This record gives sequence, C-alpha cells and structure tokens, in this order.
Amino acid sequence: MKEKHITSGRKKQKQNTRDKILEASRQLLERKATLTMENVAEKAGISRATIYRYYTNIDSLSMDLILQLDVPNPDTIFKNNEGASDSDAILDIQKAYLDFSLRNEQTSRKFLAAVLASSNPHMRRGKNRINTLKEHFKSNQADLSEEDKEKLIHLSVLLMGIESIITVKDVCGLDNQKVTDTLSWGLQMILKGCEMDK
Repeated sequence: MKEKHITSGRKKQKQNTRDKILEASRQLLERKATLTMENVAEKAGISRATIYRYYTNIDSLSMDLILQLDVPNPDTIFKNNEGASDSDAILDIQKAYLDFSLRNEQTSRKFLAAVLASSNPHMRRGKNRINTLKEHFKSNQADLSEEDKEKLIHLSVLLMGIESIITVKDVCGLDNQKVTDTLSWGLQMILKGCEMDK
C-alpha cells in the first residue's frame, strides 16, 4: 500500500476507501473470481485511478490483503496445548496453519505468487510457521539434538503451508479434507520416526 497517500489529507476517508478495496478483494476471492485492479475497483465502487493511488499493482494489493487476515496466533496455539505431548502440539500447530491457508486459499495463492515474483530479497514467506515451531521447541525439551530439531522444524514447515496445499490439490487432485488428512498423516509419520509420539 502507498503509505504516503494513506497518511496525508483526509485519513478517515482514505482508510474507509482502503477497507472497501480490501473487502471487495476478499469477496472476489471468495467467489474464485480473477483478481485484477479493474475488477476490484468496480466491486469496491471506486474508479481505477483511485485504486492505483492506494496500490501500484495487484501484487501489492494481495500482499496487503494477506496481512489483514486472521493469521494463527502462536500464544493461543501454545495456550491450547498446555500439557500436550510434543507430537500433539506440533500437529495442532500444523492444523492451525493448514486451516488458515485453506480458509484463505485464493489470497494465500496470490500472496505466494507475489512473493515469488518479487525481487525484494527481504520478502519471505512462512515466517509465522517457522517462528511458531522454533518457539515451541524453545519451551519444550524434545529428546532430539539441536541439529535434528532444526531439520524437524524445516520439514514440518513444508507440511503446513500453502506450498504443500497447492501440490496435493493441483498435482494429486485431493479435496480439502484429503489434503488435511494426508499432510497430517505425513507429519505424524515423521514425528513417529523421530520417536516423538510417546
């Protein structure tokens, strides 16, 4: 979003326009409509010139949209898993992020496309997932070496995001329930191999 534009002049009106743009984008994505600057502007009831004052292109709009979504809160996940085994806690972390990605699949796909197309080396995806898992292992004493914990974190991240969802849906042709079941089963098998299912 063009921060200079939103912070100058009539801030409340500009915030309302921005909210209309984001809501129109959400509605289009829910209907699985193609997201373009033109159809977002039309749906929001604003001119194309206006939308370009807020966003330079559809990728910048997609980036802002994903940031407005209800990303899983690690503190809530940890609180819900107090007293749970490491294996159950990790599977619940996976469930939270898979549910989030499936609820917001079209937006997540757009976000991933924008990140992959970006030349900005600081733009990364998956930071929430990896940080949640790292935080889990900081406060839990899993019977693994530090090197193995790091490998487990990296492999777990792979099985709980939009990247794996795209693969099992688009390549394997699975529906949402089978996506969740398959990725959960995969992580269970990995945790069992690490002897974390005790």
